[in-house]
Amino acid sequence: MCLKRQRGSALVMAVFILTVMLLLGTVLLRTLGQESENVGMEVTGTRTWAAAQSGIDWALAQTLNRGAQSAQAACAAANVTLTPGAGLADSVAFDRCDVRVTCGYRAALASDDVAHGFELQAIAECGPAALRVSRTVEALAYD
Repeated sequence: MCLKRQRGSALVMAVFILTVMLLLGTVLLRTLGQESENVGMEVTGTRTWAAAQSGIDWALAQTLNRGAQSAQAACAAANVTLTPGAGLADSVAFDRCDVRVTCGYRAALASDDVAHGFELQAIAECGPAALRVSRTVEALAYD
């Protein structure tokens, strides 16, 4: 008599276990998808920071290695947008990146040991249109 009452219990247990396994699998897939997206954002953020650093390096080279050009003119010429192949390295690393470089000139005071001051800023944006990452790097330079 006891066996007749337990005949369907194995089926109920199997359905319960399959449902739990399905829920765990769904949670695992969602977690892995989120982690993949986070890694992508981190990589894009690092690329964007490197692009901004490249923009500052470019601006420093333009303003401090100006030759016979005046400091004000060199600073004004450094206000540009850099893109891959036009100021940025033409490589896969800076694909879909642009860097807006700005330079503000300020004359040094008579009491300063320097002649010219430059306030440099590079704002880099990288990534696809739907997911752009922005980083800003600033520097002060004197000569």
